[in-house]
Amino acid sequence: MSGDDALLRLTGDLGDRDRGALGGKAVGLAALLRVGAVIPDTWVVPVGADPTSAALARLTAVAPRWAVRSSATVEDGTGLSYAGLFRSELDVPTAELAQAIAAVRASAHSGRVAAYRERTAAGSLAVEMAVLLQPFRPPVRSGLWLGRGPGRGRLEWTGGSGETLVSGAVTPAWEEWRPEGRTAGSERDAWESGGQPVGRACAMLQEALGVPADLEFAQLDGALVWLQFRPMTAALGEAPGERADRRADEGEQVVRGIAASGGLATARGLRLRDVDDPRWEPGAVLLTEHTDPDWVPLMAEAAALVTAEGGMLCHAAIVARELGVPCVTGVGAAALARLGSGRPLAVDGSAGTVAVL
Repeated sequence: MSGDDALLRLTGDLGDRDRGALGGKAVGLAALLRVGAVIPDTWVVPVGADPTSAALARLTAVAPRWAVRSSATVEDGTGLSYAGLFRSELDVPTAELAQAIAAVRASAHSGRVAAYRERTAAGSLAVEMAVLLQPFRPPVRSGLWLGRGPGRGRLEWTGGSGETLVSGAVTPAWEEWRPEGRTAGSERDAWESGGQPVGRACAMLQEALGVPADLEFAQLDGALVWLQFRPMTAALGEAPGERADRRADEGEQVVRGIAASGGLATARGLRLRDVDDPRWEPGAVLLTEHTDPDWVPLMAEAAALVTAEGGMLCHAAIVARELGVPCVTGVGAAALARLGSGRPLAVDGSAGTVAVL
């Protein structure tokens, strides 16, 4: 497929029957359109399609710069999300769209995807890649929502781009929502957009979609624009006490962070600053400031994961839940340094605690 047929405008008519040609992220965006959510104007390069340079050049009339996002056939499914494992390219000038499309496609065959598939027993289903093109605009704020059930979920956000939020490079602001409203949060007041609490907007959209939802969105000029929807693939644990105590003094033996992925593990803690660090030992507790998708092979081998930054909804936390790896995020840099002494650690991903033994 080439020429104009290799570049399709996304509409709400798409369904899961189109996953094999247009990928899971496109299917999720179409579901958002059907319930009336505002999404960016989106064009899809189908699996195996090859848009001509002339077809791509015509997009200059739409926007000067673009977000180029993955839409793999296995992505954003009901069983596995593949969260963050495929590449996205942001703020791409129109003249460089072909190179960005090629880079996103190549990420379907990375080592991190292979490690994830092996650990999750993803089977022999081939990974094919469609690509989404969306006009790029820097957001004022970026947010994530993970649903716990009807009217219930967790909202996390940060200022500016969502890349730092989803990568776990920052420890986000957060709110917990139930049907009666906001029940807890890191800020005094709820985040509002357009005169409405953002958490309530997420809960209402989740109700319209009919399933506990994993949502990514941005605030642009005071309005919310929804960037991604996928069904929840693993239950989001409660955060006991909603605490992330980053001020534990040197004498304390227990560090508190954010309960990102449930489970218990006891093993020696090993602090790494680089994914290629030769000191890595499978079966250790992986300690690091934050992860990006290249850390997935190590996460798949770790007894548990503990990060200085990040929240409950970053990609590392989502992938840890799907891998079945206990995970505590947001413990702070000082606590992470203390945990890296080489002593055995007891990680409780359900309680959000790490004890030095």
